Amino acid sequence: MNELTPLLRASIAFAYVGGFTFVVIGVWLSIRRRRIHPLLLLCISAISFSWIEAPYDWATYAQFAPAIPRMPSWWPLNMTWGGLPASVPPGYIAYFIVPTLIAAFLGRRLSRRFAWPRPIALLSVGLVVGFLWALLFNAGLGARLGVFHYGRVIHGLALFEGTKNQYPLYDALAMGVQVMVFTYLIGRTDPQGRTVIDVWADSRAKTSVQSALLSVVAVILLGHLVYGAVFAPHLITKVAGLVDAGPTDQLFDGVANQPK
Repeated sequence: MNELTPLLRASIAFAYVGGFTFVVIGVWLSIRRRRIHPLLLLCISAISFSWIEAPYDWATYAQFAPAIPRMPSWWPLNMTWGGLPASVPPGYIAYFIVPTLIAAFLGRRLSRRFAWPRPIALLSVGLVVGFLWALLFNAGLGARLGVFHYGRVIHGLALFEGTKNQYPLYDALAMGVQVMVFTYLIGRTDPQGRTVIDVWADSRAKTSVQSALLSVVAVILLGHLVYGAVFAPHLITKVAGLVDAGPTDQLFDGVANQPK
């Protein structure tokens, strides 16, 4: 696969158009409310930790179609076999925001309908929606249709194990946890529409500018902390040699698979 197919073009468009659209909406909402909107905060958080995708790919043996344009070699820890796709940073915004908005909407409705505590509803729905979203996007669009493949998986913890379409279920769990946290952040707001991060920042800042800066720093650190936490098990199993099940055939023509 050495040329951009309609599927690859669509996936790249989703990353750039989706990422740009959510940022524009976030900026517009921020201007209207005269403070950084939770949507924009999550966009900033998502793109800030997108660099971790490269070592994450290395640990999970994720390999992308060779026709996809790549980031330059100076990209931080550019360990993705064949190079990190250039569409990943903006794509992280669209990838995480879409399920987050769906989960926040469903969590709020379920909380009102069944009188569930909002934190529990948001966290539970966020985890489930994030897990299902990863199955649809990573297992379906990625591994099944060929935008990317996972060369090796942990034995017994993958769909279609032993084929080039195999998908590690623990990846879906990891993405579900990240969406769960994002869902809580955007869905748990006070009567003024402030997130828990906004409330914290306001309590420690003397001006609105200081509060905004604190909110941005906090959401970036939190995003890295959560993503780092879900990445750690992948890294440990990779280093321990537990990620060893998979096909011996080349995943993409003309490109060698990532070595063990």
